[in-house]
Amino acid sequence: MRFLSVLLATLAAAKSHNSILTVLILTISTFVTAAADCSSNFCESVLKDGFLTLRYKLNEPDDTITMEVTYEGDAWVGLAFSDASESMAGSIAVMASSEVSPQKYQLIAPTFPVESAFELMSPEEQTLVDASCELIDGQTVLKFTTQLLADETPFAISLGENHLLWAYGRSPTIGYHSNRSPFTLNLAKAIDDKDVETLGTVIPTASPADGEMKVGDDICITGYIMDSYCIDLGHFLDNDDTVTLREPEEHSFHCLLDVPVCYNSGFNVLGEKDAQTGLHCLGYRIDDTEGVLAAGRAAGSNVQSDTHYTCDTCSGGASDAVAGYRATVKGTVKEMGDGTKSVTGQPLLSNIQMLDASVVCESPAPQTVCLSMDDVEQAAAQVPVSEPEPVEETEPVEETEEPEPERCSLDFCVELSVSYLLAYTVNGDGTITMELTYDGNGWVGIGFSENGMMVGSDAVIGSTDVGIPQKYRMTALSVDTDTAIQLMSPEEQTLTDATVEFKDGQTVMKFTKIMKEPNQIEISMGKNNMLGAYGARPTIGLHARKMNFSINLSSGAAEEKAIPFMSAWLAHGIIAFIAWGVLVPTAVQSAIMRSLFKGPTWFKLHQNINATAMALTVVVFAIGVAVTSKEGAVHFENSHERMGLAMFIIAILQVLDGAKRPHAPGSGEEKTLSRKAWEIGHRLGGVALLACGFWQMDSGIKLYAIKFNGAGSSQENSVILGYWVWIGFVVAMLVIGGVYFKLLRSEMKSVDQNDDGSKEEQVGRTARISGEVDEEADA
Repeated sequence: MRFLSVLLATLAAAKSHNSILTVLILTISTFVTAAADCSSNFCESVLKDGFLTLRYKLNEPDDTITMEVTYEGDAWVGLAFSDASESMAGSIAVMASSEVSPQKYQLIAPTFPVESAFELMSPEEQTLVDASCELIDGQTVLKFTTQLLADETPFAISLGENHLLWAYGRSPTIGYHSNRSPFTLNLAKAIDDKDVETLGTVIPTASPADGEMKVGDDICITGYIMDSYCIDLGHFLDNDDTVTLREPEEHSFHCLLDVPVCYNSGFNVLGEKDAQTGLHCLGYRIDDTEGVLAAGRAAGSNVQSDTHYTCDTCSGGASDAVAGYRATVKGTVKEMGDGTKSVTGQPLLSNIQMLDASVVCESPAPQTVCLSMDDVEQAAAQVPVSEPEPVEETEPVEETEEPEPERCSLDFCVELSVSYLLAYTVNGDGTITMELTYDGNGWVGIGFSENGMMVGSDAVIGSTDVGIPQKYRMTALSVDTDTAIQLMSPEEQTLTDATVEFKDGQTVMKFTKIMKEPNQIEISMGKNNMLGAYGARPTIGLHARKMNFSINLSSGAAEEKAIPFMSAWLAHGIIAFIAWGVLVPTAVQSAIMRSLFKGPTWFKLHQNINATAMALTVVVFAIGVAVTSKEGAVHFENSHERMGLAMFIIAILQVLDGAKRPHAPGSGEEKTLSRKAWEIGHRLGGVALLACGFWQMDSGIKLYAIKFNGAGSSQENSVILGYWVWIGFVVAMLVIGGVYFKLLRSEMKSVDQNDDGSKEEQVGRTARISGEVDEEADA
């Protein structure tokens, strides 16, 4: 029967051939490939992420196929049979684990809870033969036999092209997949033509950008090493505002080499930057993840950096790089890619040598595909960056199906970010069990809030440094951890089954909490305001990222909420900078350089600029107080708020002191004691206020970054650097101006004393230089 099917297919393909001999040769050749190799022995294929191996064997006597799926680890695995749309919904799947026997399921829709995503088929439809799933030497092995040409349905397994999907989870409990992908299996050819790399078989295709390149060519290229996930995402996972292909030099070794979702996606060596778009070309895929990890971790620094997150797995010192891993890669073209304008469309290199970037290639590598920003944005739109929503089936669109969260060990799952997952189960005894999983080694936390704000909320925070998760009160927005959080009393530490561990590249915190406790924020079965946060290292400190979301515990529906008052706080900071970073230094400079102005001009400038700065200070103070009240936070809790209050009071006193100043002496008169004392006090007060203002603005930038997910980012560091460059310039001008005009006045007084003339003339000239006569005229 199978031979007849192959013969008919070959005859149809050979209509244009006039020679019966040609038909027979084609038939025998096809049959030998499909039947001889895959009926007498298993054909083996490594699925594209490298963790799954598919083996299959065609059984001639009874027209069945035996399939064997092996996963590198202890987890559930699945193989689904789909139609040409390759959609998960509507497919028929075989799923199993070391704890669950192989059975057939009808896949319904990508949704949660996971029980709604698939349905066990009826006993009459459970037709698998010799089905088993075992954990053997650390590998999960699923094996079953099914009918080859079962029914003439879209999901029938045939000798032609078959559309399948593979998937696996993180644990033996069947739930949300950790990874999945569609692929095409052509049993007539016994090879794949899409997402499967068949051992020993290569299908040459045209190069994406260079038709002369072919499989087997030796390639040498020097460029930035980039993971596929960040390329597809369009920006770095740890830096949302940096375009991946535009600034690969800013890609932290931490993101590249520490985060599983990044390095498990595979590595690429980028081409040179396209002068027209400003984006680096895609370059070549690297078929040696372990080799790249070893070379990169040896080249990267594990010393804490002020500009990028620290690479925990790197072994280099302070002089080594923390971002922008660049290397020379030598390899052989293994396959040409699928021809698309994406990572998978680029040539794949094997036999990899990872060399230092200083090694020069003898000849340049052929250029590959260069993308535009439109291409980058279209690709990024298909990458999951927030909680997935149930997808209604529409017209099939290639590779745009919404993926679900990575895994769900409890009843409900909420993907708080691409690297942070919340799972929970509401128990029947008034408690809730929660599990938070972070893709990295850091502290993790979840907060319970009445108004969605951090200050005033309760939180559970855990890290491997502390040992067990504990309950805290969030007391203030501060860079000082001891000020920002307060450990609850021993009597309030009521968590049970609380653990936190770092395993398989992930930090997992799990606990059971009483939902309604005295003097604590209640967790209800309805809508709850919550906050998620995690740090880039185990020591509890500033968060690398935080999320503000609401969740209905009874339905599992969750939505991300924007952190409120962002514009108000931005206006607060900008106005403060104009007042104390521009106007007040200008007012001080006008007094120092008074000799440049005629008449009372300098005094009017000094007075009016200070008045404007004071008015803006009132606005800044009012915004701060009003927004803090709306946030429900306690006023003047942290050092920034207390310094702002002190500066506001002292600035008012400084203005009043200037208005009530003693008169300056006239020509030929000596300064009174009260005038001398006033000048000293006024100048010291001005200098003190200016210095406090410089510190206050730096503190404000850091607090803004903490509040709005920018702490430790390159954007925060750039703003702080730019700010202090400006302040350095301002201070230099003040010091240089002060020294210069002080020397000038001393020189003119000395000249006057050596000239013939009356005492009155000398005093008059000196007074004109110092500008004191002008001030008195104005006063």
